[in-house]
Amino acid sequence: MKKILIPTDFSENAGDALSYALDFIANQKATIHIVNIINPNFLPVEAPEMSVNLLGQVIDDAKERMKALEAFSVKRFGNDEKAQIKVTTDVITGTVAQSIKNEAIEKSVDLIIMGTKGKNHNLPNKIFGTVSTSTITDAPCPIILIPQGYKFKPINTLVYASNLEPGDPYELWRATELLKPHVGIAKVLYVNTKGNKEENIQRFASYIESHTPTIQTQFHTEKSEEIEKTIMEYSENHDAELIVMHRLHNSFWSKIFNKSHTKLMVFETNIPLMIINHNEK
Repeated sequence: MKKILIPTDFSENAGDALSYALDFIANQKATIHIVNIINPNFLPVEAPEMSVNLLGQVIDDAKERMKALEAFSVKRFGNDEKAQIKVTTDVITGTVAQSIKNEAIEKSVDLIIMGTKGKNHNLPNKIFGTVSTSTITDAPCPIILIPQGYKFKPINTLVYASNLEPGDPYELWRATELLKPHVGIAKVLYVNTKGNKEENIQRFASYIESHTPTIQTQFHTEKSEEIEKTIMEYSENHDAELIVMHRLHNSFWSKIFNKSHTKLMVFETNIPLMIINHNEK
């Protein structure tokens, strides 16, 4: 049984993520936990007593909205013991990214599905980051980010963005296990920016194909200096329904001087993006 966490701010994009999750689960057994997180620091009040009153009103309003989501889930799935999908909801206060992480750990979820504006992010978002980019930093489980307006499509083809890491076969296997019964073909894409020797690339291609015997795997190489753009164009050209990236944790200095391609991809994608962190259990 899959356990899925869906953060919501009741926006249209959050609705996209919830709709995607319900279609993704289909007839599988699953528990879906929907959480709304209210950050008191962002409430626009001046006096402390006003802040307390406003926070209470915001929480009450969120709980009423959650009741509507619960009613919808009962109508769609039922609420008896035979129901395949169980839906729970909660409203909590705290910083959003940290609260999502805490909820994921507390509920022992297998997957987080949440919305992202994707290519619709504005310039300040791209400079300073967003909730989704903050969340992927320390997520304790894989995340699927759903671009604004995206409607679920059966995942017949995924693109796994590789950096020729020895652990890629395992991470690809993890992804496909979570995605079952979806996924027909996994296209492993390496964007060669460093002029890597063809013999090294072919050696890795043989390695990953031989170490993923239960997955129909195809290896491809593209030469380009624009990693995110190339991944996106390749995925669109091959009608992929999901992009998968493995996020490595770099040293302190690497984080300062090197770009995070997973975070940059958040601002480029118009296809659902799964991110797997290196430090996940």
